[in-house]
Amino acid sequence: MKIELHLIQNFAPSCLNRDDTNQPKDCEFGGVRRARISSQCIKRATRLFFRENGSCDIGSRTKRLKQILMEKVEGTGSSKDELPGALDVFLETYYSQMDSKRPDETAVLLYIGEPEINEAAKCVKDLWANLTAAAAPVAEGKAGKKKADRPSLKRDPQITERLKAAGPSPDIGLFGRMLAEFPDMNFDAAAQVAHAISTHRVDMDMDFYTAVDDLNPASETGAGMMGVTGFNSACFYRYALIDRAQLLDNLKDESLTDEVIKAFLLASVHAIPTGKQNSMAAQNLPSFGMFVVRSSGAPCSLVNAFAEPVRTILGKDEDLIGRSIAALTGYWARMQRVYGSDGVLGTPLFHDGREERLGALASSDKGSVQDAVTATMEAVRAAKGG
Repeated sequence: MKIELHLIQNFAPSCLNRDDTNQPKDCEFGGVRRARISSQCIKRATRLFFRENGSCDIGSRTKRLKQILMEKVEGTGSSKDELPGALDVFLETYYSQMDSKRPDETAVLLYIGEPEINEAAKCVKDLWANLTAAAAPVAEGKAGKKKADRPSLKRDPQITERLKAAGPSPDIGLFGRMLAEFPDMNFDAAAQVAHAISTHRVDMDMDFYTAVDDLNPASETGAGMMGVTGFNSACFYRYALIDRAQLLDNLKDESLTDEVIKAFLLASVHAIPTGKQNSMAAQNLPSFGMFVVRSSGAPCSLVNAFAEPVRTILGKDEDLIGRSIAALTGYWARMQRVYGSDGVLGTPLFHDGREERLGALASSDKGSVQDAVTATMEAVRAAKGG
């Protein structure tokens, strides 16, 4: 079963997601420049929404797992002098090499949830004798000389299974995890999140700003500092997809799986990237959202509704948001005519404007975001037999 999310969201002048030159991200689509918000930025905002609203637990991306485990293991029978070396061996055997320049950090960011961290601490205690034995050559190295190579500890499949069985946090279940050194610790992502792009052509604007030194003497004029920042204003199409079967395989819990799907749908609607918000306050919620529940058939992004950029027409009583919604719903109708609707169990939607924009989808209007999400989850439950 697949659940799709389609959103139309118009932002006021903003710089929500910047590139390496500190300018708003963009791309080319349909032969013209579009504003863009990366999928990484959207997923980050979603995870922060989970945390701030307590809608579901989230894991941490960190290189500091050694310090976290040290706090959990220290004082429980382990030797304080032996603990750093033992943890190095454990982490290098099951997660990542340690950073050569920052020896208390792993070489890569680890994506890990609290249940797995607690299980890792238990595994360290259970493997204590083996870990300290493997770490001994490092402890014996003399100051000022190159440390002896650490003997590798044989990887125990039962320990790997214990760590994975502890279960990923809901956000790891959604967005997946990859450890290049140890593929057996990977989780396949259950959610696909597209880069949001504007439904229309966008040109970047520049804001020249100054700051006054408040303590300047009256005789001294001019700014204390000045600078330039880029921004744009765009109406975005956003698309995401959840594979419920994959999410269930990751989380191993039917009830939790559906709770996470509901939390993801609500967070996707409400979470807004934080870039430059203190200076631009582009707190604009979506004007249209549609959730598609599919029991079978191929999922379908509707981004090609905007391959021809949307334009406002002089003298027409219609705005960019309305024309974007009309283009989306019209494209959906064309796709249904060409490919059929077999496997589509529901298309609950919400919108903030005129019903005539919805076309054949008007009967799917649920009025509010909450009611649309509720109808979506009812369709999910019906599809899996209650």
